Amino acid sequence: MHRSSMLARLVSIVIALVLTPTALILLSIGGTAVSRAFFSFGFERDLTPLIGPLLLQMLGVILILAVIATGLWSSAGLIAIGILSVLPLAFAIFPGVLWTVYGAFPREWGDGLIYGIPLSVLPVLGAMGLVLALVRRDPRPRSGALGAIGLVGSPVLLAGAAWLTAWGVAEGSLLAFQRFQFDLRPDAALAMLGGLVLAVAGIVVARWSPYALLLPGIALLVGSALLLFASDAAFPVLVQLPRGVNMVVPTMLLYGGGAAVGLGFLAFTAVLLRVRARARTARTGQDAVAQPVPGYPAAPGHPGQYPPPPVG
Repeated sequence: MHRSSMLARLVSIVIALVLTPTALILLSIGGTAVSRAFFSFGFERDLTPLIGPLLLQMLGVILILAVIATGLWSSAGLIAIGILSVLPLAFAIFPGVLWTVYGAFPREWGDGLIYGIPLSVLPVLGAMGLVLALVRRDPRPRSGALGAIGLVGSPVLLAGAAWLTAWGVAEGSLLAFQRFQFDLRPDAALAMLGGLVLAVAGIVVARWSPYALLLPGIALLVGSALLLFASDAAFPVLVQLPRGVNMVVPTMLLYGGGAAVGLGFLAFTAVLLRVRARARTARTGQDAVAQPVPGYPAAPGHPGQYPPPPVG
């Protein structure tokens, strides 16, 4: 059992560390083409020329879903990806570092960094791994009050996280690249840090209510679909958002960040339910084994361990 558990952790970590960066690159490459087309003059909202970039984004989303699915075996891969969140966070807080990294790779790879795609995806994946680890340790259902808090609190926290992250990215890395001024912006840095904390909190409280992420997931998918297929109606609404947020949110959706996180929420809901059911079954089996045999009470301080039967 120990060897099997260790192998599952190693395999999940390798899969996550390989597939997640690949998925982010695919989202960025496809998103660069889609975003340029949508914001170009005279674009007639014909998606036919964008089939290739959209397929790349779909492949990126599928890879992220595959990473989430590794949570069925082990939480280690998702947690490892969450730890890597410090990299895009550092890049966003220190635009000078981001400029150096941006110049070291093809532009299409780095455009997603500027608009905060990794910063929106990696902390969410890490928080999912944390929740699965907690549920494996304690799969007991929660009371109605905690369930209600999770069901309501999770969407509220995630909405706040999206708002702070979008504003911080706009006032931090995006503004730095537009003005070619790479000084640290404390307000933008605090906003991005706050967004990361709220995102993690929004996922963690979802363990009290396994269906808490359904509403945010559906909202992200609907928003992404409206922007692609009904942009004439969606864009006027999005531009009414406060300055900065109205620049980053549409671009993040066009880069596939909304679809990736939205479908990820739905996939994680299924994974969480499965992991909880397995953990409860295993816990029930352990409790049954630990019951004392009639006539042979367990030794004090050692539940589930019984003295040998008397001889003769």
